Amino acid sequence: MSIYDVIGDLLLKLRFRYQVEEVEDASELAGLIKEQVEGEEKTYIYSPPGRPRPYLVSTMRRGEDVALAFLDLDDVREVKYGGDAEAIEEASLVIPDEGVAPFLFPLKKSDDVVYAALGFKTVVNASLLTGGFLESLLEDFEQNSDYYFSLVKNKLEKGEN
Repeated sequence: MSIYDVIGDLLLKLRFRYQVEEVEDASELAGLIKEQVEGEEKTYIYSPPGRPRPYLVSTMRRGEDVALAFLDLDDVREVKYGGDAEAIEEASLVIPDEGVAPFLFPLKKSDDVVYAALGFKTVVNASLLTGGFLESLLEDFEQNSDYYFSLVKNKLEKGEN
C-alpha cells in the first residue's frame, strides 16, 4: 500500500466514520475555531483549493487562547526510526523560540523507516484568528518546512526527549 493510499484511507475514515468537517476557506475555518466551546477538542480537514492533499487541523480553546495543530498531508517525509512509530510524534516535537513547534505524525512504518507527515503546534489568542492569519501561518510553515524538518530529524537522531 502506497503512502498516498494510507493518506486516502485516513481521510475517508475521518470524513465518514468520525464525521470530521471539511472546510475549503480559511476564513470559515477561523470562524469555526472561534465558535468552539472551551475545552472541546475539534478536528477539521482544511482543503484549500488547488492543493493536492489537505491539512488536518486539531484545535482546543482555553479562555482566549487556542491551541492549534496543523498536519500537512502534502509534506510526507521518511526518517529512520527504530522505536515505536506511534511514539514518533512526541519524540520529534521541538519547541523552538519562534512559537511554532514542529513534529512528525506517523503514517506508515516499513522496517526502520517511518513515513510521517510534517506538522506544527502553536498557541494563539483567539482575537488574532482570521483567514489571513491562518493562511500566513501556513505559508510561513511551508516556506520553512525544510528547516523545521531538520529540527525534528536532529532531535530524533540525538534521542532527546
